[in-house]
Amino acid sequence: MGYTVKEADLQEERHIMVSILENNRNVPGFDFNKRFEWIYLNNPTGRARAWIIWDDSQNVPVGFTGVFPRKMYVEGREYTAWNCGDFSIEKKYRTLGVAVKLRKAAREAVNNDEVPFLYAHPNERMELIHLRSGHKKIALMKRYALPFRVNRVLQNYLKSELLARIAAKPINFVLSLKYRFSTFLGLSGRLHDRVQVDERHAFLFEYMKKKFRVIGDRSIEFINWKFGANPNRHYEQFDMYYKNNLVGTVFFTRKNDVIHIIDILIDDFDRFAGQLFRMFINAIRPAYRRRIVSLSFIMQEFNPFIPVLEKLGFKFRDDATSAVICYTSGEKHPELESVLYEGRHWFMTVGDRDA
Repeated sequence: MGYTVKEADLQEERHIMVSILENNRNVPGFDFNKRFEWIYLNNPTGRARAWIIWDDSQNVPVGFTGVFPRKMYVEGREYTAWNCGDFSIEKKYRTLGVAVKLRKAAREAVNNDEVPFLYAHPNERMELIHLRSGHKKIALMKRYALPFRVNRVLQNYLKSELLARIAAKPINFVLSLKYRFSTFLGLSGRLHDRVQVDERHAFLFEYMKKKFRVIGDRSIEFINWKFGANPNRHYEQFDMYYKNNLVGTVFFTRKNDVIHIIDILIDDFDRFAGQLFRMFINAIRPAYRRRIVSLSFIMQEFNPFIPVLEKLGFKFRDDATSAVICYTSGEKHPELESVLYEGRHWFMTVGDRDA
């Protein structure tokens, strides 16, 4: 049985790719058609590309993968790279050979210098496929969480919701006081129920481009598209000011009773990193009251925010760990290999995934 990988026509073969996603991704209420329009056709950096793998004997599509253009900054220099995603294969065709053949399509494009490099966030099952395709594992993505209320934890031990609620009250009260008086004068903050960025946010990104050796686009245009125009996710925003100057922003979303931090903009990391999270916590606790039980943030394991969060009481949770993969052509771009293949050089959050 043979298989052929062909580059997809995003317009003519859109229905094929949407169908494969719907067959293989169980996301209740998720509109894959709207997402396709948004991420494949309306990306401000350029249209996505995709490859479909076909069963030659039956002339049927059995899987596909996509790559999404994104501006990346390496040592301050701008490149347009690919953020990989949507690797989906129909269940009956999920063999190592089919998956590796499909995955190599993007690698060959890098070898042909169509783009200087790509990166991806495969799950545990897909990690092996990327490694067999010649991609490099540079780091892990890890989740850190901060509880606001301990009701659930106590209920697991006490086996009674009423007893847990009574026992949790004094502990929850102490937790509510933890950050209330831990910020310094001159700071203020503002919550927004939708994403709204301007030139002040662009200034924060300029600082980050200079501080971090490898960082993805966080321009006004990109943020408005990635978070503001997302058809399936609603994102909110917290801005922190020091003496009326914007110095930090948190982009986040709420799911059930957990707030998920998605991305960060910041000025003067050493001075404001800890204060940004303290101010954010102080803002969301009264705003959402009992509806929120914890904060969650997934980051690349070398992200400099992790020590900051650990000091604030965030703990590592092993339920969302995944790999970070990168590939560049050493022959075409030898100047990139030593920088990109070292995970410590990257500033990366869950917001850097393929959305």
